[in-house]
Amino acid sequence: MPPVDHPTTTLLLILVPLLLTELGQRLYLHLVNPEADVYLAGYNVHHLYSGALIEIPAAFVLAFATAPAVRAGALVALGVGSAMVLDQVVYLVTTDGSNRSYLTPVSLWGAVVLEGLAVVLLVVLWAFAG
Repeated sequence: MPPVDHPTTTLLLILVPLLLTELGQRLYLHLVNPEADVYLAGYNVHHLYSGALIEIPAAFVLAFATAPAVRAGALVALGVGSAMVLDQVVYLVTTDGSNRSYLTPVSLWGAVVLEGLAVVLLVVLWAFAG
């Protein structure tokens, strides 16, 4: 594998976790346990919030990280957090935020479109970086 700062490595370290996270969370919540909720202090914490808590520190680390292992970990975290945030945007804006609404076509296709746009942006950035 090329060095972590190589555009192809960067692309893969973000893209693969992004796609696997999206696929994994959708399959789990659609097929295994649609009632899976996380509560903190009595509040339902959607994966938009946990994704942001992963994504923002990852972006800050990437701004300053020089150690290859730290940079690689931050790129993976950026992909995971981005998937979690993008999955929830259309769902939380266009529905009532219920578990049942998460399983609707609007939520699913909204997530597919946003994730698809993220993939296109990553590939375009990769193409210009190379």
